[in-house]
Amino acid sequence: MILAIETTGKCGSVALLDGDRCLREIRLIERSAKSLVPTLVRLLDEEHFDGIDVVAVVVGPGSFTGLRIGVATAKTLAYALGTKIVAVDTMFTVAAGFRGVENSVRFLSVGVDAQRGDVVTQTFELSRQGPQPLSERRLISVAEWWGEKDRYSGIQFTGPALERFGSLAPDGVILADESLRMPMASAAGRLAATRLADDEFDDPWSLVPIYSRLSAAEERQSTA
Repeated sequence: MILAIETTGKCGSVALLDGDRCLREIRLIERSAKSLVPTLVRLLDEEHFDGIDVVAVVVGPGSFTGLRIGVATAKTLAYALGTKIVAVDTMFTVAAGFRGVENSVRFLSVGVDAQRGDVVTQTFELSRQGPQPLSERRLISVAEWWGEKDRYSGIQFTGPALERFGSLAPDGVILADESLRMPMASAAGRLAATRLADDEFDDPWSLVPIYSRLSAAEERQSTA
C-alpha cells in the first residue's frame, strides 16, 4: 500500500494505491498548508486502510512553501508509521500522467514556473515503459523554452508553468490538454511502485526538497 503526496504548487493531491493501482485520489482544494493533513486523515479514514507500506512524495522542483510542507509531512509519516519513503521528481510525475496516450503524443516538454520569467524544464519521450528523459533539468527563460518546438516534431508543452505562461505561447507551440498539465499524486505513486519493484527507496533523514531555483538572497550571495 502506497500513500502518495503531491504539494509542489499552491494546491496538490493525495492518493492511496495498491501497487500501481490507484484506489482513491483527492485533490487539495485549498492551499496545502491548510488542507494537507485533514485531507490525508479523510483519505485514510474513508478507505479503511489496513496499513501503509510506503510513503511517496513529490520533492520538486516546485514552490518553496508547498515543497517544505509535503516533504516534512511525508518524512514525519514515514517515521511514525515505520515505513519506507520514496522521493519522486515533479517533471517525471507530470510526464507519467500521460500514461496511455503514447500513441498520440511522443515528445513532451515539461515546465515548472521558476519565477522572474524563467522555467525549469525537461524533455521526455513517451513509451509504454514510461517517460524517458531526453535532457537534464534546465533553468531557462520562457522564450528559450518555447524554442523546444523546433527541436522535436510535434512536441507538446505541459506542466504547471502553463498556468502562468500558457496564454503567452507563440504560434506553433502545441499545449497539452489542461487535464494533463499538473503533477498528480496518483502518477507519483505509480512511479514509486516502479522504483520499489527494483527495491529502490530513499533515506528519510537526508531527503530534502528540490527547489526551482535559489532564493534571491542565496543568488546574491553566490555571485558576491
